[in-house]
Amino acid sequence: MQNKITNDSAEQAPFEWLTVYSAADAIEANIVKGLLLNSSIECQLLGESLQGAVGEIPLDQTQVRVQVFAIKERQARQILVNYTQVKQSAPDWVCPNCNEHNGPTFEICWSCRALQND
Repeated sequence: MQNKITNDSAEQAPFEWLTVYSAADAIEANIVKGLLLNSSIECQLLGESLQGAVGEIPLDQTQVRVQVFAIKERQARQILVNYTQVKQSAPDWVCPNCNEHNGPTFEICWSCRALQND
């Protein structure tokens, strides 16, 4: 499954929800949501509850979609371009505290909550 940024902007009303990102799973969707919320961009996740149905329904229908208001689309897409570039270029890192492997988008170890640069 490939993550992608979608383009749903064909003359949208300013406060209409539109999908700006399709995540592989709920964890990635929440990372993206956090990035957007950190920049004061209101967003919502669609399909998060379908993750438990993987195997029961087609895989492409279990993707979690991140949506923003059309008025914030351009700002959101800029953040998502940066996110995908970092995600593709940055290596995983090993926690200095517990030796757990963490993805490049994590600044805090998911296992013991130690900072990446401690």
